[in-house]
Amino acid sequence: MKSIITTIIFIVLLSQNTLAEEKNCNQYDKLSKEYAKCNSLLLKNKTLEIKENTSKKTVIIKDNTKNKFDKSDLKKKLLKFKNSKSHKEYKEN
Repeated sequence: MKSIITTIIFIVLLSQNTLAEEKNCNQYDKLSKEYAKCNSLLLKNKTLEIKENTSKKTVIIKDNTKNKFDKSDLKKKLLKFKNSKSHKEYKEN
């Protein structure tokens, strides 16, 4: 039940950004410096937004991967191999 409520809240919060009124640069003449400035600001804002979203996703993926690796048997085997001084010692333990 909690997951459904959090999902609904998350969707509503994300939709607020899409409902916000975007700045319209079409009101300026296409060859004017105001039009170029307006488009450059829009592009800058969109790229900053994309950068923030991807960095957040990257951190989440990194944490999830690290947690999965810490719980896996592969980590134990790699540590055992790393700490052994020879192949014979690795096979004995």
